[in-house]
Amino acid sequence: MFIEGTFPERFIEAAVSAAKAETGAQAFFVGRVRPDRKGDVTVTYIEFTAQKEIAGITVIEIINESKEKFGIQSAEVWHSLGKVETGKACFFVVVNGAHRKECFLALEYIVNEVKGRCPIFGKEIMSNGTQVWKENQK
Repeated sequence: MFIEGTFPERFIEAAVSAAKAETGAQAFFVGRVRPDRKGDVTVTYIEFTAQKEIAGITVIEIINESKEKFGIQSAEVWHSLGKVETGKACFFVVVNGAHRKECFLALEYIVNEVKGRCPIFGKEIMSNGTQVWKENQK
């Protein structure tokens, strides 16, 4: 579930290509650190931390809810810990299913639920050295 720092591009490629033969559709989401402006300063990177055990249990619950609600085959959720610079990937979700409709619905559900329920925290480090705790928006 967690990876230290930025996702290597080959990691995302490997996760997407690992579908089973009966998988008819895959949907994936890649979240990246944005260079948001706050007044006169810009986010240069985010330092991610998490309560790993609780987050892992919560992700399993969310994936199981998605299987029940949308009939997907499987899903994987990965999130960065540590320093991730702007423009780099920090959050990755892939959903496998028989058809695109359930994959799209499940993907949106999983992304929103992970952001809303998992104890994963981001401290934005600004261009002037100040730090601001990130607030997730659904």
